[in-house]
Amino acid sequence: MTKDELKVGEVVARRDLHARFGGTPQGGISPSTQAQMVMVFVAERPSPDDFTGWGEDGTFHLSGAGMHGDQEMTRGNLALLRHKEQGRAVHLFHQLRRHSDEPGRLYRHLGRFEVDAEQPYYVADAADANGHMRTVIVFRLRPVGATVPDGPRLPVTPLTETRITRAPEFSAEFTIRERRQPQETAGAIVKRLTADYARHLNGLGREVVTAQVRVKGETWVARVDLLDATENRLIEVKHSATRQSVRTAIGALMDYRRFFHPTPTLTLLVPAAPREDLLDLCASLCIEVVWPNYGGGGFTSTHD
Repeated sequence: MTKDELKVGEVVARRDLHARFGGTPQGGISPSTQAQMVMVFVAERPSPDDFTGWGEDGTFHLSGAGMHGDQEMTRGNLALLRHKEQGRAVHLFHQLRRHSDEPGRLYRHLGRFEVDAEQPYYVADAADANGHMRTVIVFRLRPVGATVPDGPRLPVTPLTETRITRAPEFSAEFTIRERRQPQETAGAIVKRLTADYARHLNGLGREVVTAQVRVKGETWVARVDLLDATENRLIEVKHSATRQSVRTAIGALMDYRRFFHPTPTLTLLVPAAPREDLLDLCASLCIEVVWPNYGGGGFTSTHD
C-alpha cells in the first residue's frame, strides 16, 4: 500500500475499502493480509456501555470484538494486539451519519494508530448484546503521525494511578424530614438518611464529606456515601435493612476500604434496625450498624 492510497480525513464506503485492501466486511476489527493492515471501524455513536472513544490521555480507547460473553484475545483482537510483530498498520475509521439517499455506510479515515507500548489494553465490565454483564477488552490506540480528532469521546478515562477525591463538606443547609414519607423512593430514603446523619455528626463536631475513588486502569468510579474524616470512618447508606441490602453494603465497604490509608473503620447506615442475624453478620466483620432513633431523636449504633 502506498502513502497516497489512503489519505487522512478521506471519506469512503466500507465496501470500497475492502475492495481495495481486503479484510472482512463484518465486525469492528478487520485484519487483512492482502494489504498488511488492520482496519478498525467505529460506530457513529457507540452505546453508553461501549468503552470506545478518545480519552483524556491522548489515546483512542477501543472495545474489542465479541458481542456475547466474555471477550477473548483471539481472532481480530489478537491480530490488533500483535499488529506490530506481524508487520500490519492499524487504520481507524469513524462511521458518518447516514442520509436516506446513500447506498451504504460511509466512514472517515481518522488516521494511522498503534497499540500503546506500555498499556496495550485493559479489561472492563460491560453489558453484552443481550444485556448480560461480561468482561470486555479495551485497547488503547496511540496516534502515529497526523490524525483527525473526530469520533466519540470517553465520559471517563481510566487513570494510571488510583485517585481519591473529596467533595465539599456537608453543612446545615441540608434540610430533611425526620421520617419516611408515603411513596418515598429508595433514592429519596438514601438522600434523607445521608443528610440527617451528616447533620448529626456535624453537631458532634465531626468533619463529614463524600468521596469518589477512581481506580487505576478502571473506568468504574466508586462513590462513598459519607466519610467521617474526623474518626476515619467509611459510611455506606442503604434504603432498607433487608439481607440483600446488607450484603450489598458489606461488599461495597470492603471494596472501598482498601484504597484509604490509614485503614478506616466501616459503618452501615440503614433506616431501621436489621434482624439479629444480620447484626451478627456485620459484627463478625467489625462493621458498625447505625439507624435512626425517631422516638428519642438521634441514632442508635451497635458500637454504643
